[in-house]
Amino acid sequence: MSKLIFTPWKSKSQLLDVRNEFYPPPSYNGPDLRSHACATVEAWKLRGNLPHHVEATALLTDAILHDDAQTNSIFSIQATYSAAFCRFVTGLVDTKIHGQRKTMFQRAADLGLPASFVELRHEATHREPPSLVVLRKASQRSLEWLWDNYWVGVEDLGDVPAIEHDDSDSVKKAFRDILRQFSIGADSGPPSKKRKRDQEISVATQLVSICDASSQGVRSLPAVLLEESILIGPARKLGESLVQTFDTWDVVLQKISESHPSIVVYLAEELVHNLVFKPANAASESPYAEALFLWLVHLLTSPEWETLRPFGPRNYILTACNENPNHWAKMLSARLRKEEPLKDTQPRVPPVTQKRSKKGASQSGTVNLSNVDQKLQEHGWGPVGTWDSRPLGIASS
Repeated sequence: MSKLIFTPWKSKSQLLDVRNEFYPPPSYNGPDLRSHACATVEAWKLRGNLPHHVEATALLTDAILHDDAQTNSIFSIQATYSAAFCRFVTGLVDTKIHGQRKTMFQRAADLGLPASFVELRHEATHREPPSLVVLRKASQRSLEWLWDNYWVGVEDLGDVPAIEHDDSDSVKKAFRDILRQFSIGADSGPPSKKRKRDQEISVATQLVSICDASSQGVRSLPAVLLEESILIGPARKLGESLVQTFDTWDVVLQKISESHPSIVVYLAEELVHNLVFKPANAASESPYAEALFLWLVHLLTSPEWETLRPFGPRNYILTACNENPNHWAKMLSARLRKEEPLKDTQPRVPPVTQKRSKKGASQSGTVNLSNVDQKLQEHGWGPVGTWDSRPLGIASS
């Protein structure tokens, strides 16, 4: 079955056209097309999957276009600026998302967003509205930030490959095309921290688009990541650290898990299958098997994956390790059991309490159950011997 393009725009050229309307080049001498760009983004939003950066650009631009004291009141202009700016900041640093819990200031620091934006957002939300002078300057700085952190890289964003048929081979091919471009970009040179994070978010967004469009997507992605040695690297040596690899792929995988939490299950299962059930990976000197082991430990024990850990198939992994206890399976089982929190074998039953009475109650208000049973038996109540389950109205034989 044929699939549509996954972005709100039909081609990358449409996105570039809107970018040029929001940010006209210096040589442009034509009419102001920002209003047309805002209308286009509004139509895109109805289609879904609109990136927050695009929506925020339209909101801030629309606020600037409404900044006309001859047609709008000062209060409405101030409210429009405040709403657009708060929406822009909150959408970037919202704390109610998957991943490690952080404050808004910490998230802003990770994104390279000025801390003053978070403070101004707090002021506009919980205190007196900022002055128009402050809001105008903040909106202009926000558009500059959006240009540097999103729009300037649009030309480098590859179009998401179309899936001709919703089958495993077509989906895997689409995944490989995206991941291969991402790997080439990573090998071309050490980008800045901000640029690197933008690339990671970009590839995650494209992978999510395929997972949304295909029933095979979430199941197929982990296999591609391991087939192509993307998560590990083909030239890895025994004992090499995977910290840098974790830092890169945690962003991508956790971004995918926001829409598809089951990716954690499928990835963990694919890792343990390759580690435990393939004889080639049983050797203790295998760099590939060691990397699989480190990835499983990272997913199931590291703080970065704490909020998503309930989705991880810990019990299944322990069972698989026990069924085929090779060198790495034994190490993994021991590590997971060591990290497993202690649990009470017997559930705690809270004491039965009632209001204080003259008899049958202790000073703490806790009822002595044996005394209650005795009192009930004195009044003819007691445990039934054999339960008679015949229907009502049927006489006993």
